[in-house]
Amino acid sequence: MADTKRVAYRIKLEPPYDGQIKDRGRFLRMLNLVFSLAFLIAAPVTFFRYWGFLFGYEIFGSLVGLGVGGMLEAWLVPRWMFIYNPEWTGYVTQNVFTGTMVPYGPGLHPSYWWEERNKSGNYSLGVITRDFKAAIATKTAKVIISGKYEYAINLAMITKAIGIDATTIEIGITAFIDSFLTSECAEEDAGKVRGMIDKLNIDLAREFTDNAADFGDKYGFITVSVIIDNITLSDAAQKTRDAVDEASVLHSIVANLYGMKPGELADKLNSEKISVKDYNTMLNRAMATSDNAKMNINVIEADIPAIVGKVVDQLTKGGKP
Repeated sequence: MADTKRVAYRIKLEPPYDGQIKDRGRFLRMLNLVFSLAFLIAAPVTFFRYWGFLFGYEIFGSLVGLGVGGMLEAWLVPRWMFIYNPEWTGYVTQNVFTGTMVPYGPGLHPSYWWEERNKSGNYSLGVITRDFKAAIATKTAKVIISGKYEYAINLAMITKAIGIDATTIEIGITAFIDSFLTSECAEEDAGKVRGMIDKLNIDLAREFTDNAADFGDKYGFITVSVIIDNITLSDAAQKTRDAVDEASVLHSIVANLYGMKPGELADKLNSEKISVKDYNTMLNRAMATSDNAKMNINVIEADIPAIVGKVVDQLTKGGKP
């Protein structure tokens, strides 16, 4: 289940009931049941009573007919004249003459005996939970926004829902979310977006409130909840951020080894009072101090001028290492 502590889109899903299905012809099905039950008794009773009368055993013939009628009803009625669904379950039959689908909700319901039934006609109306993950481009870096959504088949539209693969519904929901997040985050910095979880949840809830009904009607389902629970940098962006952070930490250690503040060291590098070669020598010691001695020093030193340049640029602009 989604995290209910955050403010997000969520509706209270009431247990489905058969009355949500309109125009099934309940009265006609009840009449058909009554007449069918009467016929199943009357026909064999009349038949055996007639033959009993011919041989002088009219009452005995009637009793035999009643027994036969009772057995026919015991076998036919549960299989062909009633539909029973447990709670949170729907069932769809097909009229063999017209080809139309006929939905039934939870409970016991009379049905036409010419409605085709099969095991695949049984559908759960319970909540289905799925995770989603969207890679969204911002002004500065790509972020990964993840969360959960819940949906359920709408009993009133079950004949529409069963004609669509569940994957289609889930792709539709995630595409809706992805489109919304793209429009909301495209003009923002990645760092700011990472702190916008609550705002995005509120705005996403508003978006679903305004559009969820039309969106669900298209596929025959109900969106129960949608929540964003985590925003992180993409792997590539995170590696870049980690590299810059590590360079800043190593620069601070080098500054300590020189006995000066990081800003002072940056100024001396900028003015070439300390050469990059001397800086690299101290950097090797810094990496040993920070448990990075196992790294390939030659490769690291080849990249040091670029990393130092980023650190110096950050410091000269007033940033912190």
